[in-house]
Amino acid sequence: MSGDMPYVWQQDGWPNATVDRAALRDELAAFSAALSSARKFLKKTQDKEAVARALAQEAVKTSAIEGVNVDESVVMSSICKVLGVAYAPKGFTKDVRAEGVAQMVLAVRRDWNKPLTESLLRRWHKALLAGREDKIAIGDFRSHAEPMRVIRRLADGTVEIRYEAPPSERVPKEIHAFLKMWKAPAEKPADVALKAAMLHPHFESIHPFEDGNGRVGRALVAKTLAEGLGLPLILPVSTVIARHRAAYYDELNEASSSLDWTNWAAFFIPVLTETLDCFIAAVKFIAAKREYLAKYESVFSDRAKKVILRMFEDGEEGVKSGLSASKWVRMAKVSKPTATRDLAELVAVGAIVREGEGPTSRYRLDSRLCEPIEGINDGINEGINDWLLRLVATHPGVRLPYLKSVVGKSTATVERAVAALVAEGKIEHRGSKKTGGYWRM
Repeated sequence: MSGDMPYVWQQDGWPNATVDRAALRDELAAFSAALSSARKFLKKTQDKEAVARALAQEAVKTSAIEGVNVDESVVMSSICKVLGVAYAPKGFTKDVRAEGVAQMVLAVRRDWNKPLTESLLRRWHKALLAGREDKIAIGDFRSHAEPMRVIRRLADGTVEIRYEAPPSERVPKEIHAFLKMWKAPAEKPADVALKAAMLHPHFESIHPFEDGNGRVGRALVAKTLAEGLGLPLILPVSTVIARHRAAYYDELNEASSSLDWTNWAAFFIPVLTETLDCFIAAVKFIAAKREYLAKYESVFSDRAKKVILRMFEDGEEGVKSGLSASKWVRMAKVSKPTATRDLAELVAVGAIVREGEGPTSRYRLDSRLCEPIEGINDGINEGINDWLLRLVATHPGVRLPYLKSVVGKSTATVERAVAALVAEGKIEHRGSKKTGGYWRM
């Protein structure tokens, strides 16, 4: 925080931060459309594997945002055990932090429609940090006399104080006000978006725990989305936040010095929209993967099965990347002639499709895995410019990382196409270079 500006909790009017709803019209409309579509789709289908993977992604990414790396296989194993999903663990690593964050996201799913209370927050925190051996308060609010500060270490080794939270003796009063303000679930889509966007910086401004505040704060966002969906689904919002990690921290820092949170909401609501879209795409991908394996697994050789399943482990990106003879050599650990023969056999049975001839040939899986995701990838048969125009129109404020992940083309290709559309006056970039997005003209 720069200058002598008081922290947000020191300002008149705290904790009643405000937003300009009119300025957020496009962001709220895009979120409302995404939430309505997700409600309809998810009430028709509940896929346990998709739910488990979403929980695991949230656990892993919410930790990674804080610089805490946890073993994903431990997280997935713990979650699948509770949900009754078959899962083959990759190892027997003992990771207390992984177990803790897995138990927290499971607790959030269990508590998705329970009232927001002090005991609920304490319960989540206790689950998150269970097994920690350092001397911090677990499942209890901080009570130490020294200031609770958020710092950033600069390149020259000096430390910048980015934020100082209210003194510990104020925490009970601050939490009481927080719970009173956000206890009631939001029902209308726009209200869901605003609640999720507003309660997060409010909680982070209080910073009630000695550690784990960011992870508990993002869990509150996930709970709010579950309430909005009306389903016990904890969506991997942290996966999307991680794509915008630097902007996320910068915007949170800005919100810590002002009671006008319009800019923060303009950043965060598109993150929520992206989360909904990406989860639906993931559900459809898992269904398509299951269909593909049911159709072709019986004709795979052991070697082919190993390679194809390895591609699936990397999700949509693993499948989008396709195959080549050299990639097959690396993954299957075979010679080039053997790789060429293996690929030809898969082409013959229709499991893969060859694109191009000679040494540059590439192969893609022939299934709905490579078809458009309705509502997101509808433009796969269009020119990339038309496709980008439709994405920007349906997702106002969309950012480059999302466009790149959806379009599935190279970074350079997407950036060139976006630049051309801007030059033609068909779309425009609003906001800062770091946190702004694109709108149709």
